[in-house]
Amino acid sequence: MVVTIALAMLGWIAPARPALAQIPIAIDPVPDMAAARRTVYGGATWRGPQLTEFFGGGSRVSIQAAVTEVYRQRYADQGTEKLMLVYQLTPGPRDQFRCGGCVPALGAALFAADAQGRWQLRARGLLLMPGAPGSGDEDLQMLQVADDRWALRSRRLDVVAGLESRSERLVVEQGDQLVLALDEGFKDKPGPAACGAGAAPQATGVSVLSPGAGPRVEVVLRFNEGRCPGPEPRVVRQRMTLRDGRFQLDDTQAAPDAAPPYLGPDLSAR
Repeated sequence: MVVTIALAMLGWIAPARPALAQIPIAIDPVPDMAAARRTVYGGATWRGPQLTEFFGGGSRVSIQAAVTEVYRQRYADQGTEKLMLVYQLTPGPRDQFRCGGCVPALGAALFAADAQGRWQLRARGLLLMPGAPGSGDEDLQMLQVADDRWALRSRRLDVVAGLESRSERLVVEQGDQLVLALDEGFKDKPGPAACGAGAAPQATGVSVLSPGAGPRVEVVLRFNEGRCPGPEPRVVRQRMTLRDGRFQLDDTQAAPDAAPPYLGPDLSAR
């Protein structure tokens, strides 16, 4: 001990230095609506071949959509700050696209803060899925499906003459793209608005299974089958695992006589 101190005093042994505390990086303010939209779509309007197929049924008429931000959520993912943005796309001003049968398209973008604290576009899906009827408020939230994986959850409800169509959708990051990884639900099933008290309430739900073991979810569909005044209530449960950018069935748990669940359109690859 005495020898060590003496050598240190002579400069032969450098004295130990206390470890420097890591200084947190200052994160820039998140991009505002106009700046983010310009980065993702190039501005307040966007024209793409997907729009012609979505709104025009494949016609050759070129369609230009108005881009409206309808959701933003900042969250931390494995130490990285991220920002999810969702957009409604409508052929023309959104406030003029409000009829009951008017269905907008939904697109999304994911920004992440880099090592210098600057926000960069990380992934996007310019047109992913149908939005709320009448360009109404979207039912959206961020859902942690695994310790290291988040998904954008979108629940959709459409009611026509008391017949309900409901779906659960999950959008995940896949490379530099956002993709529609799950779209499960049912279509045109009679609810209480169609049959009165003789029909059970209908609903959908998503539960995360063992987030530490990987992206697994259970989808529950509660719907009525048959005609008024007393349609038969059914329940379909599906356990699914995320593989290759898509939630796929672990096994089929629906009852043998249950109606097959509705699979909505996957527009992410178009």
